[in-house]
Order: sequence, then C-alpha cells, then structure tokens
Amino acid sequence: MESEDWKAVAGWLLSEDIDEGVTRVLGLLGSRHGADRAWVIRYDDAFTFLWNTHEWVAPGIPPQIAEVQGVPVETGLWLHEGLHRDGRMVIPDVGALPRRARGLQVELQRQGIRSLLSLPVFREGKLAFQIGYDAVRAERVWPEAEVLEYEEAANLIARALWIRGNGGGSGVSFPSANPESRLIHLRSGAGSLAVPVSEIVWIEASGDYTIVHSKGRQRQSERRSVKEWDGVLPREEFLRIHRGAIVRVSAIQKLDRSGGKWRLTLAPDGPVLPVGRAYHAAVRLRLGF
Repeated sequence: MESEDWKAVAGWLLSEDIDEGVTRVLGLLGSRHGADRAWVIRYDDAFTFLWNTHEWVAPGIPPQIAEVQGVPVETGLWLHEGLHRDGRMVIPDVGALPRRARGLQVELQRQGIRSLLSLPVFREGKLAFQIGYDAVRAERVWPEAEVLEYEEAANLIARALWIRGNGGGSGVSFPSANPESRLIHLRSGAGSLAVPVSEIVWIEASGDYTIVHSKGRQRQSERRSVKEWDGVLPREEFLRIHRGAIVRVSAIQKLDRSGGKWRLTLAPDGPVLPVGRAYHAAVRLRLGF
C-alpha cells in the first residue's frame, strides 16, 4: 500500500469514531482488490459465538452483516481448523468444499459467496478476529501481494478494535452472548428465514431434509442432516435422543421407560418421541437419574 494510504488508514483507525474508520479501511482495500464484500468477524472470549461487526459491500451486492449475529462457532469448525493450521483460508470455489464442510458450505452459499479469503488474528493463542473478502459475482483468488497488504491492514484493524473492546478508546463493548440474540438461518424458498435458537423445540430427520419445530407449532424444512444440527446447536441446551431427532432439554416434560422402550414427551402439548437405545446413557446422564 502506498505511504499516503497507510497514513489515511492509521488516521481513520485512531479517529474518535472507530467503527466508521474500520468501514472506510474495508472499503478502500475492498475496492482496490476487487472484492464484493469486506468484513470483520469477532469471537467471544469463550470461543462459542461469533458476530459480523463491520462490513463494506460493493455497489449492487447485498449486505450480510445483519444475518451473521450470534452464530455458533461450531458452524465454521472446518474453516477455523484451517485458520489455525495454515494462517489463512483461501476458498476459490465454495461449491467444491469437502463433505465435512457441508454446514459451512450451506451458509456461504446462502450469502451468495462463490470464493472467500479469510485471515485470522489470534490473541493468546485463541482466534479473536477473522477478517476477509467475499467474491459474489464470479469466482476468484486474490494475488499474494494483495493478501499480504490486507493482512497488514487486518492486524491494524484488530489491534484498534481489541483496544476499544477491552477498555481503551471509546470503551464501546461488543455484543454479548445473550442466548436470546442467537439466530439460525434456514433457507426459505429463494431466501432465508432467521429463527432464534431460543425458539427451536426439536428437530427431526425427514429423508434428505430435517424439519425444525419451533415454538407456536411452527415447522420449517432445512437441508441439513441431524448430525450437522448436532454440531451447530449449543450442547448445553439440546440433546440428541435418536439418530433422527434432537430436542431442547428444557422442553422435556416426561420420560416413560415402561416395557423397556424409552419415550420422551415434550411440553407444552408436544409429541411423544422414542429414545434410541444407543442414546439411553446420554439421556440418563442429562436428566440426572
């Protein structure tokens, strides 16, 4: 980056309104490098949830910042492992991701992403920030010189936000891990539907799809397997009771073990669901008997 640009970047990040400064940096570099989106993701200290805190989009590209809030870290486990291993993740073709990254692939495709560049920033050995580019209009790979330039800016951005979020600067805090704010995005027709995790009661397998049952008897089909859901939903709140079913623990009203077959009744006025024999021990441990 030219020296005058670095002076501008430093000035924007030292300004009183750091959020505006970060967005201006993202726009400067995103435009220069031909990205469709440039963004910042921050993780909570427990590394359980992530938030898109800043975003720049090119003209005509839909923003995604409102959709990526309080997302469980498990959703991007494959990507996080790559960031730790390689120090960056370059995905030239989202459609060619391995089967193990299926949950991540679904989310990236929901956002219209065809190629992705992700750069990590670590604090005390833990992933604290992820800063990157999306290509939406066409697949692409950013040249090494552009990646290195973005890495320099990413570290400046993360340093400024870290200081601000930990008592320096304006003292503005990042979003909390309030369970009520966590959203799961389900595909609905040509778009998506955001469902609060707190509203999900149980999930059942249905052929190649799963059906998400929410409070108020709402039902929504989703092309995720039960196994994928098991990795996405917070384990302190949900329990797998069968190879084809996951339930919210707080919704369990009754366990019937008569006749050697275990059945759970969900409240209020919920279904009676079988408990697979292989899941008896987990259910017993979770329900404390």
